[in-house]
Amino acid sequence: MGKIVVCANHTSNDFFKQFPNCRTYNDDHDFVEATQKALTEEPAELSDEQSHELSWEAATERFLSVAELDQTSDKRLSKSPLKKFASASLDVSRNLGDASAYVHYVASGFEVSRRVFGAVPGSLQPDEEQRKELGLAIPADNQSSKV
Repeated sequence: MGKIVVCANHTSNDFFKQFPNCRTYNDDHDFVEATQKALTEEPAELSDEQSHELSWEAATERFLSVAELDQTSDKRLSKSPLKKFASASLDVSRNLGDASAYVHYVASGFEVSRRVFGAVPGSLQPDEEQRKELGLAIPADNQSSKV
């Protein structure tokens, strides 16, 4: 969003440390110092790649990858009837979860379905004004047409 972020120097924040606008602190004194400095600095402009990494789309992709929901299940059912039944019921539960995640992933790529679930209209592909407000990079083809 084009702001400087101040967060604890902790492994849970490692993802954010890769960005130029992230300031970390180790104790109360560091927090005050980092916050005061952040209030006087101008945030660095993020590259398109960095902006994408901070997008909901990239976060969803990372989630699906970590949860292994982006991979198909190729497990075979066992030959034992009892194991076959138990395994089949577990597979149904996993398949429903996989299907639900996939539907969410696909639906989040369409403006109509995003609006049904409360997304801001036009936020899937933000226009130039929205990009400026959010501090996102403006594609080169849009910049050249304005000049």
